[in-house]
Amino acid sequence: MKRATRLIHACAILALAVAAAPVAAEDITFAYKFEPGTSERHRAKLNQEVTMGPMAVSNIADMEVTVKCVSGKDGKYAMEMTFDKVDVSMTMGSNTSANPMGAQLTGQTIAFTTDANGEVSDIKPAGSFDAWSSARQLVEPIIESWYPHLPNKTVPVGGEWKKEGDKKGSDSGMETDVDASFKFRELKKDKGHDVAVVEQTMNAKVSGKTETPMGNYNVAGGGKGKGDFHFDPSKSRVVRLKGQIDLNMDMTPEAGGDALQTVITNHVERQLLE
Repeated sequence: MKRATRLIHACAILALAVAAAPVAAEDITFAYKFEPGTSERHRAKLNQEVTMGPMAVSNIADMEVTVKCVSGKDGKYAMEMTFDKVDVSMTMGSNTSANPMGAQLTGQTIAFTTDANGEVSDIKPAGSFDAWSSARQLVEPIIESWYPHLPNKTVPVGGEWKKEGDKKGSDSGMETDVDASFKFRELKKDKGHDVAVVEQTMNAKVSGKTETPMGNYNVAGGGKGKGDFHFDPSKSRVVRLKGQIDLNMDMTPEAGGDALQTVITNHVERQLLE
C-alpha cells in the first residue's frame, strides 16, 4: 500500500513538473493550408517614409481585411481579400491630408491565387472596380507580400531556409530584386497558442525607371530589411508580423540633371484578429 501511495505521489509530482515545463523544442512543418469556405480577419498598418532631396513625405495606410479561401485544387488556393476598412493619409511637412484611395478601396474584394509556399499570382478585382488602375499600385504590393515565404517542409528550431531572386516589377519599369533568409528562432506561446517565431532578413536591389509628380527618373540602388513573424502550426497561418526595409537610391531625371539621393523606409505590422 505504501508503495502504491509513493507511486501515486511520484506521478503527481511528475505531472506538475510537466505542466510547469516550458514548451519543448520540436520540428515544425512550415506550409500554408487553407480550407475552402473559411475566412479570417487581419489588421495591417503600413508606413512609408520618403526623403527625396529636400522633400520628405510620409504615407500611412491602416486597414482591416477579411481573407477567404474560395477553393483549392492541385496545391493551389483561390483566395479573396475584402478591404473592410481602409484609412490612407499623406503627410508633407506639417500638413496631413486624407488620400481618397482609402474610400475607394473600402468594400472592394480582390481575388488572387496562392500555394503552400505563399507564392501569390493572378491578382485582380473580384468584381467591378473603376479605380483599379490607380488602386493596384497600393494593393498589389500588399497582397504579393502578404504571405512570408515558407519552405513547405519540416524545420527544427534553429533551422534556416532562403528565397533568392524574388523579382517584382512595376508598370513604370522599376524592378526590385530581393534575397530573403529565414531562421526558426524559437517556439513560444502567443495568446495561449504555440507559435514558431521566425526571423527574416532581406537584401534588395532596385533598378529601372519610375514616374513621379515631378517627372520620370532612372533609378539605381538597394537596401536591407529585417523583421519577424509568428507562425501558428495548428492553423497553418501567420498570426503576427512586423518588419522594416530601408532603401537608398539615386534617382536621375530622364530629362537630364543631377541625381537626387532618395531614401525610402517601409514599415509593416500585421495581426490576426481573434
